[in-house]
Amino acid sequence: MLDASTRSFGYSYQFANLRREAGRASYKLLTAQMPTMWEISSDLISALNGVRLCGSVQVIDAAEKLVTAVGDLDLNEKKADRFQLQAEAVVAAQKAFLDTCREELSYNARWYQILRKRKEKRFLQQRVSA
Repeated sequence: MLDASTRSFGYSYQFANLRREAGRASYKLLTAQMPTMWEISSDLISALNGVRLCGSVQVIDAAEKLVTAVGDLDLNEKKADRFQLQAEAVVAAQKAFLDTCREELSYNARWYQILRKRKEKRFLQQRVSA
């Protein structure tokens, strides 16, 4: 799911920026890219269906929000700052999905795993101070 959403977001971001910066000069190139965009979109929907098949309710919800955020990218947006806000929403949705998956897969330390939580806390403190 993360791979498909990242690929879709990357192509959409590149597509929109090229269209905004190059204008009409980019139309032939962008038209040639359309089959790739459709393939990437179908990969994203396939990944979502895979999550729906075997994911928990929380993971499915986060995945659907991620796909919605990717779908809300307006490739025809003329203003770069508005498009950047949309892109930031996709990145936030990816982070939320990843955090939900980490929690669901028990990658995050549980309350009774005191040593693991201490090591994690030390690591994060060292990373911030460096």
